[in-house]
Amino acid sequence: MWVRTTEKKYGIAICNFDGENVEHGLKLEIGQAVHIIEESEDKSWLRGCAIKRKDQLGIFPSNTIHIKKCIVENDGRYETVLPAEDPIGREVTSVLREWDMILKNAYVVGNTRDFSILQLLMEKLMELRLELISGLLTQEQTRELKKEITGRIDQGNNQLELDLVPRIGGEMVAGDACNIYQLYKIHLRSSEDTKYMSSSSNNKSTKGTALEGTQTILSHHIYFNMKNFGCALAGEEADVYFTLYNASNQTYFSERYLAKINKQGVSNNVEMIGKQSTIFCDLGNQDLLKDIYLACHIVRIGRMNPHPSTTLGRGPKDYRRPFGVGVLSLSDLLTADNSSSNEKEKPIKITLVNANTDNDFSTLHETLITPGKSSKSLPTSTTNLGVIIEMRMLHGELEQLKIEKPLLFKQNVSITRKLGFADVIMPGDVRNDLYVVLDRAIFDRGGKTAGKNVEVTVCVIDRSNMRKMPCICLGDGEKPVEEYKSVVYRHTNQPRWNEIIKLMIPIDKFNDTHIRFEFRHCSGNRANNMRKLFGMSFVKLMKGDGTTLHDGPHELYVYTCTDHNRFENPSAYLVLPFSTTDTANKSINAQNNSNYPRSPREFFHVETTICSTKLTQNVNLLDLLRWKKNTNNVVDTLRRLSKVGGQDIVRILQDVLDTLFSILDDNPEKYADLVFKGLIYIIGVLRDSRFKSFTTVLDTYIERHFSGALAHKYLLSYLQRVTENIQMNHDYASSAFSSFHFLFKFCIRSRILYEQTTGGKGDGRFVSDVRSLFSSIKDFMKRDEDYVRKAQSTLLENCYIVFIELQKLLSPLDVSTLMMETIESVPQSSGLTGVKLKCLSQAIKGKLFTDSSSRSYILPLSLGILSSLIKGEQELRICLSIVGDILASYKHLTLTEYESNEIQLIVNALIGILLNTLLHIQKDQTVGPNAPGSPSIVSLCTSCFICLLKLMKEGHYEMLISTMAHDLEKLCGFLLRLFCVFEHLVTMVIFPKDWMVMKMALNIVILSSTQYFCQPLHTYLIDAVQNEPHSKDSQSIYETPHDEGVQSRIISHCIEVWNRFFLFASCFLTQPCLQLETFTVEKRSKIQDKYGDLREPMAFHAVSMWDKLGSTKAEFKSKTSLFLGVTLVPGSGLRKAVLPIISDIMDCEFQSKGNFSQLEDDLSDKLDQFVVQERKGDNNYRDLFESVLMQQSKGKDWEEKGVHLIGKIAQLLERLIDYRNVVSINNEDKRFMKISCIYNLMNFLYQDRSKRDTWARHIYRLHELHLRKDEHTEAAFTLLELAKTYNWSDNLIPEDSYGRFPQQKERERKEILYNKILVHLDKGQVWECGIPLCKELADLYENKLYNYKKLSTILKTQADFFTKILDVKRLPPIYFLVEFFGKSFPAIKRNKCFIFRGNPCDKVANILQSLQADFPNAQPLSFKADDSIKNGQAQYISVRQVNVTASENSRFKGHNVPHEITLFYQGNEVNEFFYDRPFQKGVEDKSMPMKSMWLDRITLKTTFRLPGVLKWAEVTQIIKGEKISPLKIAVETMKKTSAELELLNYNAKTYGVVEPLTMKLSGVVQAQVSGGITVYRDIFLTESYAEENPDDDDIIQELKNLIEDQFRILSECIIVHSRLIDDTLRPLHDEFKRQLLELKRSIQHDTSSPGPLPERKESLNRLGIKNEDRSNKSKSVFHTPETQATRLIPKSYKRGPVSPRKNSDPGLMISQDALSGIGTSDSSSTSSSSIPHTRDSGSSSSLDINNSTFYRSSIISNVSNRSSSDGDTFPSIPPPLPKRGGSRPNSGTGSTSSGSRSDSPIPETDPPAVPPRKVNEAPPPLPRKTSSSNLSRRSGEMPVITRETLPTTHENPVPSRPVDSGIYSGSETSLKDIGEIQITVPSSEELNGLLSVQIPVGGTAEPEVPPKRTPPPVPSRPKRTPDHSQ
Repeated sequence: MWVRTTEKKYGIAICNFDGENVEHGLKLEIGQAVHIIEESEDKSWLRGCAIKRKDQLGIFPSNTIHIKKCIVENDGRYETVLPAEDPIGREVTSVLREWDMILKNAYVVGNTRDFSILQLLMEKLMELRLELISGLLTQEQTRELKKEITGRIDQGNNQLELDLVPRIGGEMVAGDACNIYQLYKIHLRSSEDTKYMSSSSNNKSTKGTALEGTQTILSHHIYFNMKNFGCALAGEEADVYFTLYNASNQTYFSERYLAKINKQGVSNNVEMIGKQSTIFCDLGNQDLLKDIYLACHIVRIGRMNPHPSTTLGRGPKDYRRPFGVGVLSLSDLLTADNSSSNEKEKPIKITLVNANTDNDFSTLHETLITPGKSSKSLPTSTTNLGVIIEMRMLHGELEQLKIEKPLLFKQNVSITRKLGFADVIMPGDVRNDLYVVLDRAIFDRGGKTAGKNVEVTVCVIDRSNMRKMPCICLGDGEKPVEEYKSVVYRHTNQPRWNEIIKLMIPIDKFNDTHIRFEFRHCSGNRANNMRKLFGMSFVKLMKGDGTTLHDGPHELYVYTCTDHNRFENPSAYLVLPFSTTDTANKSINAQNNSNYPRSPREFFHVETTICSTKLTQNVNLLDLLRWKKNTNNVVDTLRRLSKVGGQDIVRILQDVLDTLFSILDDNPEKYADLVFKGLIYIIGVLRDSRFKSFTTVLDTYIERHFSGALAHKYLLSYLQRVTENIQMNHDYASSAFSSFHFLFKFCIRSRILYEQTTGGKGDGRFVSDVRSLFSSIKDFMKRDEDYVRKAQSTLLENCYIVFIELQKLLSPLDVSTLMMETIESVPQSSGLTGVKLKCLSQAIKGKLFTDSSSRSYILPLSLGILSSLIKGEQELRICLSIVGDILASYKHLTLTEYESNEIQLIVNALIGILLNTLLHIQKDQTVGPNAPGSPSIVSLCTSCFICLLKLMKEGHYEMLISTMAHDLEKLCGFLLRLFCVFEHLVTMVIFPKDWMVMKMALNIVILSSTQYFCQPLHTYLIDAVQNEPHSKDSQSIYETPHDEGVQSRIISHCIEVWNRFFLFASCFLTQPCLQLETFTVEKRSKIQDKYGDLREPMAFHAVSMWDKLGSTKAEFKSKTSLFLGVTLVPGSGLRKAVLPIISDIMDCEFQSKGNFSQLEDDLSDKLDQFVVQERKGDNNYRDLFESVLMQQSKGKDWEEKGVHLIGKIAQLLERLIDYRNVVSINNEDKRFMKISCIYNLMNFLYQDRSKRDTWARHIYRLHELHLRKDEHTEAAFTLLELAKTYNWSDNLIPEDSYGRFPQQKERERKEILYNKILVHLDKGQVWECGIPLCKELADLYENKLYNYKKLSTILKTQADFFTKILDVKRLPPIYFLVEFFGKSFPAIKRNKCFIFRGNPCDKVANILQSLQADFPNAQPLSFKADDSIKNGQAQYISVRQVNVTASENSRFKGHNVPHEITLFYQGNEVNEFFYDRPFQKGVEDKSMPMKSMWLDRITLKTTFRLPGVLKWAEVTQIIKGEKISPLKIAVETMKKTSAELELLNYNAKTYGVVEPLTMKLSGVVQAQVSGGITVYRDIFLTESYAEENPDDDDIIQELKNLIEDQFRILSECIIVHSRLIDDTLRPLHDEFKRQLLELKRSIQHDTSSPGPLPERKESLNRLGIKNEDRSNKSKSVFHTPETQATRLIPKSYKRGPVSPRKNSDPGLMISQDALSGIGTSDSSSTSSSSIPHTRDSGSSSSLDINNSTFYRSSIISNVSNRSSSDGDTFPSIPPPLPKRGGSRPNSGTGSTSSGSRSDSPIPETDPPAVPPRKVNEAPPPLPRKTSSSNLSRRSGEMPVITRETLPTTHENPVPSRPVDSGIYSGSETSLKDIGEIQITVPSSEELNGLLSVQIPVGGTAEPEVPPKRTPPPVPSRPKRTPDHSQ
């Protein structure tokens, strides 16, 4: 028994569990997370699944799992478990998994951008995650770390274009966790935050980013900590000052922070080491934009000179002397992202001062900052490591930060204030600081040569007790001192200190206090160890009028004094003027004062700044604050208040307000009006942008410090008076209304204080006064004069704050009544609609709307206002925002009955209007941010509409439908608009593509709403569709009589509603955001766990609605494409559910038409769109489509036709899917499969005339693919297929759907296609195929159009084609048999074979390589394929070369046709091919292997002739079983050799080309081993053979005739050869004659002279040579016929000295058509007898080498000529094949075909090897000559061909072409069974000195005999061992 678990839900595997030995066991690996579902009763076993493999359920032991706490979501079917850890940690894990997959994909595809971004982000995220889960962070650090993590996640998702994560306070928000409208606002805010972070990271240097991110924060602070002091002070102490410096205006920005350093370089306080920190506070938003630096000044405390060796180094040790200065820019810190941690250690480089820079100490920081000033000459030291500091930004109020970051403020952190006031001065923030800057001084030299060492001592003197006050603050935390001593500069009478001193003087002492500055000359001499006083200055802090000393610079007098003036009586100098501005003592002559004479040329400059909230520098303010001292002047004082500047007011705002209300309480009748105006002025000052932040100060004052309990009585009356008498002073009224909310706050607070004072016993007049005031306001708002518009707008903008304040004294209902009456009093035509809506919006968001009583009053009135405005599309944005706020107020899905009624009210008022508005604005095309159709308004309206649908319950839906049920036309209209909007919502881009959570929430609401809105479809509308009598329930619909027109209209509307529903359902199911298969695994898993697959319930719902149509389904059969698109949605369950609808449509189609013609067209067209263009569907769908519909068609009337249609559509699907899968691949990849799929699809579509348009599109596609590879021949045949579909008529045909042809006549389009085809045929050199087209066009121009101009052009083209046929040398193509084995191949290739039309230079390896580009997993097959290979999953490709069976052309029969014409048809327009396989029959004769060597000939026939539309054709017929005997092989070889000899002889006579003839004679005359006449004589021309084979008498006789005829041909060749060669080839020629004579004598007794041979005549006729042409001795030039064997022969050659080879090779016994891999040429090339072969390395002779050299020379020459004519490339001779045993390849007059595998049986025994020639067996000796060109047989010297004799057009070496040996062709008889050919190919060095005697070019009367010359000596070369590696 298994029990469902409740607590054990999540665990981690602590060990491996195999699971194989347990039934239903689940395999687990250590560390794997599991989801536990059930446990056994004994709790020893658990059942569940792995988190990553939820589809695999199983059981596992409980002791293998460590249970962890978890969070269970979606309890039930879609239950998910999450570990109970920090949500941010879980999110990081999930994000890393998703990014990991993207990272791998980016690496695979080479996307370096995404890869680099992800790599950095993932590394940083992993580091942050480790910190987060370490558990070592404080709450503050954890909070900041989470902010940084979420910021980086959002930034990464944004850069990678992944889904946006909606957040509140850094936490993810689920779609079902809040209201839809709230979710929409969260998405907006998250999107803005993400964009801001991205812009900040991309524009780190841009000023203003910090302000944008902190615009709601008024105060900012910089935390500073000095971590280490790294400057060597030589055993002296130091004061280190840190100050914020504004480089823009070159002023200090803050106080100085002092860090004291002892002689050891650390703080005196051990606890402060590394923790000397402060906070630079009170930075405003504008301050963050300034160019702020941190300036560091180091002052050492010691001797005048630190070096004790000098005199100055032995003086006093308490002088304050300059040491060094450093600066650090804070731009990056100030503009850093607020959410990220920016606490970083930074070094400050310290620049030292010396004797040269001593006096510049105060301005050295400016030098370091200013870019234009050079600091290279400034001194540095190797011991100066600088100062290491740590800084970070803090945002917010300081008091709040102390609460949030307690640890930060516990570390003895001092506060360093800003110089001047902060942006906000809160009430109660008492400050009375005076800042004095010691600027500079000018002293008289006094007759001395050197300047003074001046030290300034600053002290504050209290005049009352004549004592120094301890009020000089060196830094926060430091004890105030009585004196401050400045830095001492050596020998300067104009010192500049620039030192800031903070004085904290009590307010009550300020009036009797002055500052005294004492000047002393400091001596560094030990003998004079004292500071000598020589002068003083002073300044008074208060003026005579009671105001403080004004801020700014002051030039002070310097009075002379000495040490005997002990300043015991300050009154002695206080009577003197301290500066030129001191008017109080200006009359006293300071220069004549005996005690303190003034030096007229000495001045001392200081700057003062007072920061006091109690003292003022304004006389008018001072009079106001002291109004009680002069009560008679109060009126004048109040009037002068408006002249006071705002800066002075805000400094002492609290005192000013207290004074005003004190005056009001003193005599309200007299001063109330002036106080009221004063308040308006002060509030107006605070509205200034400069002091806007002080509005919070005013609120704080009203709440905490205001005490006027009677003020409300007078303020209310004055407000009403202003409202009623606005026409008297418009500006004054506007100012009053601008201050209305603050004045009302004073009233409310005053009334509260009054009630508190009276104990709640008010006089009751307040409520009546308020009502009276608002009555006046309503009357004022109703006025329609233009001059009151501004005042009305101002008053309305501030009204809502008044209503908020009224809630403190009145009930919510009373306040809401006043508010709504005020809002409704504003007329629609006043132009104040926007202001009115803003007030209403504030009310909806406030507390009034949360109260049920007030909401019941506000809601109906608000809905009325909003509905009228939305309907008229006025102020849509704010109206929709208000609607959203109303809906968002219902936060809980479980509504009370009262709230449910309110929802019903909202539904009745807004749902129809919102529906119509959505429908209209989605079609709106106006541009602009506030246009109705702008994306923001559409998305806002959508969120409101969906939010309303989500709040609706079943009762609301029923009520809504019931209100329209009695009017069927109205119901149809509503549902039609609803489904239309739903369709737009799921198809249009309403929300950004990365708002996945929002889209899923929208789909869930639409899905649930659809179930309710579909009920009236079958409840009310189905009867109208079926046109049946209505039920009793629906009788009420037709209570009103309808005529037939109305009835028809209703039926039409009902059908339209059903159609719209099905369209919407289809769009819903196919929308991109629900296609889970397109998402990453991580994203798909998230969606499925959270929401499931939303497509399934909608699909089943649509199917159920379809089933309810019953007999009316025929009305909707036109929706085939919709349902077909739905069936293509992945998911077998969904497809099985929807596919029966297609069957129903087939049934309806057959019942109405009796066939499926139209349905077939619709299905075909839509499948082409869905599968190819939209990339939907797969092979599983095709199988399911066929199986389900076949099952549904059983037993139907249309079963037979339906089965045919289904099968046809299934075939189309298969082809479309194959085409789709390859057509989208890169242009250069899968080309073979692309063309195959397009062709198969074309053939399928061509069968149906109605699909010709689609067929033509694939024609163009195939044509483009051919052109990309310059396959012009196939491109021409492709267009020809399209041209065949047109006639030469004048019918007008429309423009094709692909824009290739305009609307034109049919003949014009066909003419254009023909011209394009001719161009392609010309480029493909297939001119024979273009001539019929030229003739057809010529007939058109001549006999129908009479366009002689075009006729002339086409005839010229035709003539050009004829000329090229005869003049241009063309190499015939090579054909290959390609077979595909393996079930994993596509169906169009699986276990099929094709004939490939290759280029003349192609070989087996080329074809195989091109095929492996399409099938990279395919392997070459070198053996026969059995069933295991054909049915296996592995892929094999077999490639072999085949020969063409050229058919006789009836046109040429009996005619003397030039060879150039017949040659084309021997390799083109063919569809029959063959290849031969050699095998041994009977007992093998080791001495004569050819005697038992037979050929098995296999013939192949293809579907169409080649060339054609494709470069390949499928083999449709394989004919096996034809056996070729050795005698027939000999006959075929003899015929072929004779024909080749005749052609070579003809070319030699005509063109003087002798080298090919020499090579051929060498192979025929000297052939001795496995073929040739001698071998044939020994095997076939014996009595024993004749007796054994009596049936071969005719063939034997034929062989004898052929031998005799060949002797005659050889004789003629010898004669021609003798005439054309030079002396260098004469020895070889003599050897030819001698061997030919011996050969004749050896067989004369066995043969008789035959008569004329018909076979020979036929051979000559096929070659285009008449018999009499052989005896014609004319040397005229004509086009020589050319056979396949002679196509390599070029037009001209050079000849040179060539020696005969030492041995003679007999010709091959077996033809090239018989043995694979023997010859070097293909089936249409020269036989292997033209290729020289060597026996082995031991018997290799010079003649063998020369023979190969000749062959290579001829090929190279041919290639050169070929390249120069048509640019094609021809392969060189192949490398030697591997040697086996003593086998010798067949050579001589014959050639063998490609021996290959076939399916016919092969003898198991290997064929016998041909016995090799013995190594020591020497060839016949050659005659010697005394010429130096003779060959020395002993030395092995041989003549070689020189490079100069090669054709000059050949530049690049010709690549070697390997023999088609069957290695890749699946040949059953391999090379080891046949033997070996060894070809000696000379290297490039050995080609020097080749043919040097030119052979005359064909066309001359007689070949010119060149003069004899001796070739250069050729060094001998050692014998080489053949290379078997090739």
